[in-house]
Amino acid sequence: MTPGPVELHRGPNATVQRYREGLQRRGHLCELFGDRDDGALKQSLEGTLARFRPDIVHAHDAWRTGMQLLGLQTPWVVSVSGDDIFTDIKDPVYGPHVCEVLRRAHRVLVPSAPIARLVEEMVPDTVGQVDVVPRASLPLPTGGTDLRRSLGIPRNRVLLLLPGGLRPIKGQARALPVVDILRRHGVDAELVLVGPEQDPEYAAELRAMAADEPRIRILPSLSRERMGATYMNADVVLNTSEEEAMSLSILEAGLLGRPVVASSAAGNRELVRHRETGLVFEDGEGLARCVLALCKNRSAAGAMGVRMREDFKRRFDPEREIDRLLSSYAAA
Repeated sequence: MTPGPVELHRGPNATVQRYREGLQRRGHLCELFGDRDDGALKQSLEGTLARFRPDIVHAHDAWRTGMQLLGLQTPWVVSVSGDDIFTDIKDPVYGPHVCEVLRRAHRVLVPSAPIARLVEEMVPDTVGQVDVVPRASLPLPTGGTDLRRSLGIPRNRVLLLLPGGLRPIKGQARALPVVDILRRHGVDAELVLVGPEQDPEYAAELRAMAADEPRIRILPSLSRERMGATYMNADVVLNTSEEEAMSLSILEAGLLGRPVVASSAAGNRELVRHRETGLVFEDGEGLARCVLALCKNRSAAGAMGVRMREDFKRRFDPEREIDRLLSSYAAA
């Protein structure tokens, strides 16, 4: 079960699609249920369960999909999203419901050991029921439309790419001053934000802040094909999140060998090894220093990107992810 629509929840949908493809490679039948935006006939969850008669049901995102499984007799598991742990569980309205889903799920799946500890601290009833299933990622296709050419960005201009939905927890606002700071240090740079407007008010604030800076552009979500080409166009990929579980954009950028500068969110530190495979910053000033360092030393930036690609290939193998997933299903 996947949250939708796809254009608003690219990360969760990419995870669920990867789970389905991996399970099918192993010979399992897998039905995907969720918001459809491709013109297909929408069906009820009850009708789908009656027709498919699954051995197990897997909800990705406790609040957006797991709520529908409370009371289900079929064994079911829930994999938590960053929103579940860092936003929804703290909400006075949503929080109690998220906790109830985590308590009643047969197993709770999390992407890393720190997130597992956090879940057990927040919902003590989950102790002994939490399984770590590290997210994998496959290299995106890179033959899509060239972003520099489509936007008219010169090849000699440093292109900073900041992917992610436009909402406060993603922290894009602290990246906007970087362009001016780089300019004052003699670096010709442009910042491109790519992602859906998940919080319209915050998105409007970002656009207002960038209105007088022609070197900052805010684009909607791009297709997988275009995102792969866009990563390859970027000189530096940014992640400015206040909190992260396990960032899809860092995984995607890293597997393509792109230099990454990421915030010190716990999930990011699980992915980026400071000064080895990328750079990690604590605040806005640190972000600017890290980006400037990579701009001034392009060979070092490229070397870190290569090391991150090799590190991710070792640590986030898709087959290992499916092994862990099936182990959790068996436990449930």
